[in-house]
Amino acid sequence: MSMNGREVAAGDTFSLDVDPVTTTQLVRYAGASGDYNRIHYDAPYAEEAGLGGVIAHGMLTMAFMGRALTGWAGEDATVSHIAARFTAPVRPGDVVSVSGTVLERKDTANEIQANCQLTARVGEKKVAVGDATVTWHI
Repeated sequence: MSMNGREVAAGDTFSLDVDPVTTTQLVRYAGASGDYNRIHYDAPYAEEAGLGGVIAHGMLTMAFMGRALTGWAGEDATVSHIAARFTAPVRPGDVVSVSGTVLERKDTANEIQANCQLTARVGEKKVAVGDATVTWHI
């Protein structure tokens, strides 16, 4: 469901479950981002680095958070801020679930802003936490 800025209220929630992360997705993300660190595609190297295997790019997890946010906010909104802190690795096969909550709504003469809290989980484990601001121009 996409949000109309005029309807947004503190306490509103939104969520997104992504398909399982694939190795192909990690390779494509490496190409798009330019981050070719071997921990994202070379299992023996990632094991040797003490990571227990290949891990997804943190920014890919943040992209899932952004996708949840923009899917909820709709095409008339602008994400004016988004930030995340990564708390646990995401691995191929993991299903990332993102949830968001509107913490505060601010109105001015020209716009409506929603300050949101974001959480990404794999199962019950938090893998990233963050915040974002969405703006609708009126």
